[in-house]
Amino acid sequence: MEKADSSRRASRNQPNALPLLAILAKDVGSLAVNEKLVFSPILKRWHPLAAGLAVATLHACYGNELKQFISGITELTPDAVQVLRAADQLEKDLVQIAVEDSVDSDDGGKAIIREMPPYEAEGAIANLVKIWTKTRIDRLKDWVDRNLQQEVCIHHLLLCCPSMIFIVTLLLEKMLGIYIIIESNSREHKTTN
Repeated sequence: MEKADSSRRASRNQPNALPLLAILAKDVGSLAVNEKLVFSPILKRWHPLAAGLAVATLHACYGNELKQFISGITELTPDAVQVLRAADQLEKDLVQIAVEDSVDSDDGGKAIIREMPPYEAEGAIANLVKIWTKTRIDRLKDWVDRNLQQEVCIHHLLLCCPSMIFIVTLLLEKMLGIYIIIESNSREHKTTN
């Protein structure tokens, strides 16, 4: 945590600084790898699944912090997406270490994996995108209704309400926003795999 705190202080004034939970996810991943390489070989004398137990514990600790974060998210922000992606990657790394450690166990590591309930970060991102989209559509609908009540269109002369051009522009901007979110999500997802 000390390392994460100093990283946060150092990156506070930088543009595109990583949120603390994203930094913490990277640090927990590094800690898990260090645990697997340094301590688990020694601890295996006393417990055959030392690395699996260690990563399950790390998974639970980070999961508690992540649950608090997710419960406080009300809208889709770049920081929220960064944290959720970092959590998803951390979870994959921790599960991989647990599986590798328990290859020789009787159940193939299923007991350890059951102790690691999923973070469901991708589901949280999907829900935030749905909320963001619904909010934007509702705002646009209200704005359109308000403007249509205030303007008069002369249909037989094929003249359009002045705000219709603006409405179409807004629709295109919102659709572009959704496309950018989806595209950046798929692009970053490909680079992490």
